[in-house]
Amino acid sequence: MTTHTRTTDLTRAHGIRLFDQWTALWNGDLALAQLILTPGFRIRFASAIADTADAFRGPADIAFLIGEFRDRYPAPGLRYAVDGTPAVDLATRTVAARWTVDVPDAAGDVTTKSGIDMLALDGDRVAEVWSVTGARRFAP
Repeated sequence: MTTHTRTTDLTRAHGIRLFDQWTALWNGDLALAQLILTPGFRIRFASAIADTADAFRGPADIAFLIGEFRDRYPAPGLRYAVDGTPAVDLATRTVAARWTVDVPDAAGDVTTKSGIDMLALDGDRVAEVWSVTGARRFAP
């Protein structure tokens, strides 16, 4: 498990590390939620998952949401990866990056989709995320 270092000054390295930890959280390391998310954390999806996720707040809620979401897919399960280097804006305290996810189906076939997440930071933790998932992988 990745450990989280508390800091109030945002650096590019810390922003990138937070995005990597955010990705690890989506890959099933649910304990990271308590380490990297603020108590009032909120996620905003631009997809159908928003219907159930809009009311979720805080680390425990998002860990539950991610666990339930991951349980819908057969082994080996979903696999998220950062696509490129996250962009860290020190002035607005945001971190944004493209990502990919390998989505297995019951037959064992895998489809790769892309998305973009923008993380808003409060202190050294993630306070809000805006997330958009596409129906396919971004074109090269």
